[in-house]
Amino acid sequence: MVAKKELLQFEGVGNFRQVLILSLLSGHPIVIEEIRTLEDDPGLQDAEISLLKLIDELTNGTRTKLNETGTRLLFHPGFIIGGEVEHDCDVSRSIGYYMEVAVCLAAFSKQKFNLTLNGVTHGYSDPSADTIKHVTMPLCKKLGLHSAELKIPKRGFAPLGGGQVIFTCNTLTAVKPFQWLDEGKIKRVRGVATCMRMSPATNPRVIDTARGVLNDFLPDVYIYNEHPKGEASGKSPGFSLTLYTESTTDAVLSVDMPSEAQMLPEDMGKETVFSLLNQISQGGCVDSTHQYLVLLYMCLTQNNVSRVRLGPLTPYTIRFLRNLKKFFGVVFKVDVEKKDVDDVGNKRGLNATLLLSCVGIGFTNMNRTMT
Repeated sequence: MVAKKELLQFEGVGNFRQVLILSLLSGHPIVIEEIRTLEDDPGLQDAEISLLKLIDELTNGTRTKLNETGTRLLFHPGFIIGGEVEHDCDVSRSIGYYMEVAVCLAAFSKQKFNLTLNGVTHGYSDPSADTIKHVTMPLCKKLGLHSAELKIPKRGFAPLGGGQVIFTCNTLTAVKPFQWLDEGKIKRVRGVATCMRMSPATNPRVIDTARGVLNDFLPDVYIYNEHPKGEASGKSPGFSLTLYTESTTDAVLSVDMPSEAQMLPEDMGKETVFSLLNQISQGGCVDSTHQYLVLLYMCLTQNNVSRVRLGPLTPYTIRFLRNLKKFFGVVFKVDVEKKDVDDVGNKRGLNATLLLSCVGIGFTNMNRTMT
């Protein structure tokens, strides 16, 4: 007889995606209260409702109950089934918002994921489709998801979207422990400049500006020019730039930036490059956007020690560590390691990275063994 899991309580939606992911993996039902009770528009927003619908399509037996005002959610997790699913995402958040949940659940599904998501591929507060394709997917492969792949048949900017991605991924029975301690040295920079429903001269302006800064640091820089037309160009005009590095130890760091109102292509190119240089200066084997994913896999590995080197932890990552302890009882050991590095100004400075380690809980994908 399976023991009944404890109901865990949370307030607010700052950890919304985190607690849904961990609830599904751990089996703990959760209740989220005080959802925007002090705001003019209380309760769950359209994107969060859409995410709950996606989870319902990817699982079997999941039960959700909202009160009349939408300020209290009771969530009973079911089994992760996966399979072939198509979902229309709410355009108030980009597809990256939904992909964070899909990437975490795909490895522990009963069937292989073949997920099609329609909506905004390049948003303002979530990773772009290019970041997921060129950074998240290779990271998933290093973690054991050897067939993880993202295709982008259509691209779409906010506010109307019109983009589409297809995410396919294999399942795992268990996660192997790993040691990622050497971030290596940057050997090349790659990128994708995207422009839709605007002058095709926009992308070259972005690319030339970005390369003008990056070539002062290393010669191997290549940025792809993406200018889709017709149905593949979405419903709204816009342009964006995604940059990612590759190191001698295959560590990948990335940043992306969509255009804002009245932003010049040259300004966006410079801002994106400076964000990338800042990400590099922080050190670590994983960029700040993907810290949560590596820590989740460390927690779920077989009963052995895994370690990873990270830069400064983001507030999102800190909340994720607290939630891992609450759902799985896993506590990470954090050591600070300082070393001399050359910063952007070629002056000697003192940089600190964090070595995080934990013993995995020996998680087994029970969904895969279901008949």
